[in-house]
Amino acid sequence: MIELNVTLPEYATDEPAKRIWSWIEGEFPDTEGICYYKHPVFMTESIISPDFTLIAKKYNPIIICCLPWQLEDIESIDENFWKINGKEIDSPLYEAEDYAVTLQSKFDKHRVLRHRLRTVNAIALPLIYKAQFEEKFPDQLNDEIIIWKDKDLNPIINPLESELKEEEWRTLKSIAQGINPLTKGLGLIHKDADKLGDAIKYIDRYIALLDEEQAKAALQIAPGPQRIRGLAGTGKTVLLAMKAANIHLRYPEKKILFTFNTQSLYNQVRALIIKFYRFHSEIDPDWDNLHIRHAWGGYSRPGVYFDACMRHGIAPLQLKEARILDRDHPFTACCTQLLNKDIEPYYDYIMVDEAQDFHSEYFKLLYKLSKPNHCIYWVYDELQSLFGEQIPSPKKLFGADKNGNDLVSLEGEPYPGGIEKDFVLHRSYRCPHKILMLAHAIGLGLYSPDRPIQILSTKDSWDSFGYVVEEGELVEGNEITIYRPPENSPTPISRIYNGSNPEIVTKTFKDKNEELDWIADSIKRDIEVENVLPEHIVVICLDALKMKQYLPPLQKKLIDLNIRSNIPGLGSDVSAFGEVGNVTLSTVFRAKGNESYIVYIFSFEALYDYVEELQNRNRAFTAISRSKAWVRITGVGPGMLDAENEINKILKDQPRFKFTFPDLNSIRNLDAETTRRRREIQKVTGSLSDLTNVNPKVFAELVKKQPELVEKLISQISEAKKE
Repeated sequence: MIELNVTLPEYATDEPAKRIWSWIEGEFPDTEGICYYKHPVFMTESIISPDFTLIAKKYNPIIICCLPWQLEDIESIDENFWKINGKEIDSPLYEAEDYAVTLQSKFDKHRVLRHRLRTVNAIALPLIYKAQFEEKFPDQLNDEIIIWKDKDLNPIINPLESELKEEEWRTLKSIAQGINPLTKGLGLIHKDADKLGDAIKYIDRYIALLDEEQAKAALQIAPGPQRIRGLAGTGKTVLLAMKAANIHLRYPEKKILFTFNTQSLYNQVRALIIKFYRFHSEIDPDWDNLHIRHAWGGYSRPGVYFDACMRHGIAPLQLKEARILDRDHPFTACCTQLLNKDIEPYYDYIMVDEAQDFHSEYFKLLYKLSKPNHCIYWVYDELQSLFGEQIPSPKKLFGADKNGNDLVSLEGEPYPGGIEKDFVLHRSYRCPHKILMLAHAIGLGLYSPDRPIQILSTKDSWDSFGYVVEEGELVEGNEITIYRPPENSPTPISRIYNGSNPEIVTKTFKDKNEELDWIADSIKRDIEVENVLPEHIVVICLDALKMKQYLPPLQKKLIDLNIRSNIPGLGSDVSAFGEVGNVTLSTVFRAKGNESYIVYIFSFEALYDYVEELQNRNRAFTAISRSKAWVRITGVGPGMLDAENEINKILKDQPRFKFTFPDLNSIRNLDAETTRRRREIQKVTGSLSDLTNVNPKVFAELVKKQPELVEKLISQISEAKKE
């Protein structure tokens, strides 16, 4: 069956095209295929797309240009020009031929498709009968493939000698989608790789292909707001970058914004957009019209807030000033300041990555910066924060007008042409099955020594994240079994890699120096023995408070082994993530939105931090889910031994989770419990600080008169030091 992928809403009113599709739809019942409507990948120099581009496993590709004319509209035709309603135009036959040549050249660049395909190009005149045309224009178009009102499609149906093999079909689809730039230069890799580096090359080829959910989200240009939701690894950043490149290609004069929160994403997003754009063009994007911007910005690097202030002649708040207004959320203070001004719309299209990281004030600012029809496309990582299963509604993000009506709504029918307002991506291609399940179980605390820390409370929630509730009602005290089907985590690593490196490794060390030594030596082995490129390795410190204490010594150990590395935001630019020839050493915050094939996570004993229990579970989830293939988790002391025990229990039950459903009220109260613990720490810190200033004679007196109290305090401190 052929599936239609509509990229522009104008399809809803394109009656000739709709008529042609109704004829095509039933002609290929015995094969898998996709038909694109006005897909930008196949534009020619005139920046016009063919109406239909059809690819199928059993047939040669087909290009169709639909012409909406009645017979009386066509006044004359010759080899080079047609005269339509008094206006002379280039022959549509040449346009169709240009499309076919462009497409065929893309196929022929790939050995696996060379000599396998012959593109069929046709024009369609669905409002004119063949006999009527021939009566008016005898001896014209006799040698051309034309689809008439007669509905005869036989001329365009050209079966292949044999059905495309899986590798051929995957390559053809990657070209059709425009995702092909991500596989350029990788070649064909043997599927039984015993080196990590070789396996990584094949993973690149495999995951650089969009499924139909992703393809629609990337290729369709919605005429209004659109939300795209998905788990870590569902390709949200890639498809949003492709969307930006495609819109810029089709509408080069429009102002486009791609914005995000994590500054280390800058290089990745820019490289992706360039790759996708250069697949269609011989030049780079026009960066005056296509802006890649961090949300904040400053004099050293532009940003959405800073740029808006400059355009409106407003002095931007500095960080110190913003913190006076809102200590915990200084950027929110910046947005609030700007929202009180008269802001002129500037952008035609806005793409927002990492939407879960922004407060509503930023979305309200983006709404003001967007021109009608407010084409704001935001992607939301539903489990990035793990703080709850309810994502903010459009009303909460964008607000309401003076009459109380939602400024943005995703309710009602899809946009014209069937373009969705709200996409949900179910399949995670980045993380292998085991690693993604480990990330979720750790983040939710399903196997925590005490109880789950967070939970998805309904079957629909589990389903939307690619899981199936197999056994048990989701009620407090019930034993629950949750299953993740393999097809929802379809990375092929377990099928193509037959070496000795497990996907998940955990190790406990006696001290931090021993832990860092092992990481450095292991990275050296990855590079020198396993042929892994340094830029494919990321090391993440889970303990955010001690990153400055641990990352520089690790960098020094790597230098001693002649291995280059970057620490984004500490000695290196904040965007220095995944740079060629360099291992990346990072905090969890800097790693958000990025990914790598081999991820080391150290100081994992911080998972059981008394005060940061909830936050560190979220950080652990984010860190583990950065991995596209292998993850190595290390730590020191009893805390890491507890973590190893928890991880082993998780892995033992895979591909299922088995746990007792928790009390939802206790989970909802965890934020309050965290606040209580922080206050408790502050109180004890103050008391200890007071004790250090006490006259020694007071202690001597206490030892005499309150020996039990003193011994108890000493004992408690001794026990705490052992942990």
